Amino acid sequence: MKSSPFSLAVLCTLCASLFISCSTPHTLQEVKYQSVVMDSIKICYKTYGSGNNNIVFVHGFGCDINAWSEQFSYFSDKARMVFIDLPGFGQSDKPHTDYTLDFYADAVKTVMDDLKIRGAVLVGHSLGTPVCRQAVIKYPNLASRLVDIDGVYCFYPAPPEMVAVYEAFAESFNNKDITQVLKDFTTPLNTPKTPAGVVDYAMTIMPQTPSYVAYSTMHNLISEKYWDGTIIEIPALVIASVNSQIPPDYKQIMSTLYAKMEYHELSDTGHFIMMERPQMFNEILEQFIIHTASANEI
Repeated sequence: MKSSPFSLAVLCTLCASLFISCSTPHTLQEVKYQSVVMDSIKICYKTYGSGNNNIVFVHGFGCDINAWSEQFSYFSDKARMVFIDLPGFGQSDKPHTDYTLDFYADAVKTVMDDLKIRGAVLVGHSLGTPVCRQAVIKYPNLASRLVDIDGVYCFYPAPPEMVAVYEAFAESFNNKDITQVLKDFTTPLNTPKTPAGVVDYAMTIMPQTPSYVAYSTMHNLISEKYWDGTIIEIPALVIASVNSQIPPDYKQIMSTLYAKMEYHELSDTGHFIMMERPQMFNEILEQFIIHTASANEI
């Protein structure tokens, strides 16, 4: 018995729909890695989505692309997303080199060059915030907006006792076996209310950081040359957790670093805000992007 043209058409449509469904990633983990080389160093990243906005996500110390898993599905139909494994972390190369904020900023630019992206929304968590700041300062056309999620800051000029605190902190990572140091560093980043999955992620991946990467990163992070009080002129979104021991006047302090700032201070979350309160964070980020959009992005 021959099939009718109608049934063949329906069959073909169903097969095509099934193929599209199977080939469409539903999670960040399903997206294939890409890579680009910077001075013989392979930098791995993932990209997905489309739209007028490019959102570049930069993870924090000891973490990787998967810190942004909760942002993937929310923004997949709203923007083109880029998730970067900074060198020294994740799937990217981990060379014995100097891990400075300039080095990390250059890695972000290298990925964006590879994708031919400019005017992006740079989103940095923790260490990712000074990395994004340095990228904006060093390459002014790279970003149109900057997002600080519980970012790391040093403040200079500083009294000798504070400089000693900075130096002692960096030196605590100067050890060939820093697994316990990293565990001790990671534990207070969570609160009793932090979801178990977030705690497991942090406590599993962060202690895997190579000792030479950890020490070089922290040693260079506290360098005064990166903390000259440069004011970021593009719109900035700052989201901070009270549980990260921020001072009472933190909003005022941040306003001296960002000329056009939207500020949110949270008391019910730990350090991994985008993982602990993803719906709230995603909505805040989306509204910030919408409210600061230029005419050609609408």
